[in-house]
Amino acid sequence: MNRATLLTPGELLSVKMGVILPVMLDVLQRDIDRMNQVNLKLNSLYALSLSKAQGTAHTELIELKAELQKRGIKIIEEVRTAEGIQAKFKCRGYDHSLLLQWEKVRTELLEKGSQYWGITLSE
Repeated sequence: MNRATLLTPGELLSVKMGVILPVMLDVLQRDIDRMNQVNLKLNSLYALSLSKAQGTAHTELIELKAELQKRGIKIIEEVRTAEGIQAKFKCRGYDHSLLLQWEKVRTELLEKGSQYWGITLSE
């Protein structure tokens, strides 16, 4: 197999995060919308915390897209199905695909969220 067709572990991780970060942005926006609909004593504090995480995720996604472009990687399509997210992407001109099952996506979202809020997840 031609070495150009092989993805490095770092490149695959970058593609995976390129698929997961938009989901994180969607989840955070949904949570912000819901937070604005409920009447809690610290509502504004919670919404601000979610908005700050959303800003961090957005910045991270922009930086990641720039890095992917620099490496010649382009995510062409993402389809959300009942099983998970199917992504098609090109790396140095070669077609690849990736399936992330929802359980894996949820785990990644929890890990990413724990980083944003400085929380250690215990098992």
